[in-house]
Amino acid sequence: MSKDKKLDALQINKVRCVLSIIVCSLICVFVFMGVCEQLVVQPADNGLPEVGWKSYHLFTILSNMLMAVSAAMCIPYAVDGMRNHNYHLPRWYVDLMYIGTTGVTVTFVIALTVLSPAVSFYRIMLWSNNLHLHTICPLLSIALFFFINSDHKIGFWKTFLAMAPATAYALVYIIMVFIIGQDAGGWRDHYSISTVLDYVSLPVAALIFFVICFILATVLRFFHNLIHRDRKAGFEEFYKTSDSYDYPDIESAIRALAQENRPRDMGGELTLPRRAMTVLEKKYKSGLSMEQMCNIYLNEYYI
Repeated sequence: MSKDKKLDALQINKVRCVLSIIVCSLICVFVFMGVCEQLVVQPADNGLPEVGWKSYHLFTILSNMLMAVSAAMCIPYAVDGMRNHNYHLPRWYVDLMYIGTTGVTVTFVIALTVLSPAVSFYRIMLWSNNLHLHTICPLLSIALFFFINSDHKIGFWKTFLAMAPATAYALVYIIMVFIIGQDAGGWRDHYSISTVLDYVSLPVAALIFFVICFILATVLRFFHNLIHRDRKAGFEEFYKTSDSYDYPDIESAIRALAQENRPRDMGGELTLPRRAMTVLEKKYKSGLSMEQMCNIYLNEYYI
């Protein structure tokens, strides 16, 4: 690998890790500030009776808290990526980030398109903790999901998994507001769904909300997969065309990869470059299994 290309690859890895740490930390801080304000503020100052423990009746609070948990879990992977020069997120975590991002995206879109026209843009999107929970955190989360964390392609059926928190909340909301009722210990209709029911039935309103969630989750998945595809294509192109990996056979290429990585790891935890070896297998068409390629790598690494 040429020195310039190697430095570029390491620099890109470092930038992704640093940006992940910064963005995830900001999400956690803003969610903490927004939730704490909702817990301690008085109804007269906030304009909503849902303060204190009743804050957890609000999907805005719940979705942002889920996203903050997802963001906090990303930080150790980013730190480890800086240490090992290999920022890689497991598939289950990308799915969790997809779920969290879908939740706050629903919050952002509903606040912007439904609540803002009914109240005011400033009151819903920029005032008090709404700025943190309706605007800043959703936008940061979408950017994080698109441009920093795109290590795996997300399948179609994961769309319904991403919708699960929003649809589950909608079901609980219907039970607590319209079946139990506020007078019997249920919730107040704080999202004013009853006004919507003047025009459509409850099942139709629920179906419309489900369709909105599906569309938003699909859009997120589409752009995430698009960015993932471009990044993967660039990664494969590098290993297929790089002069440094123009060896007569795959075993020589894997040994060179192990020799290159050995001094870089500096005694840290060994990371097997499975993605790189998969691309090399596509290039050389050797028929070697992943186990065989890993054995070649390990034997050369510890020589």
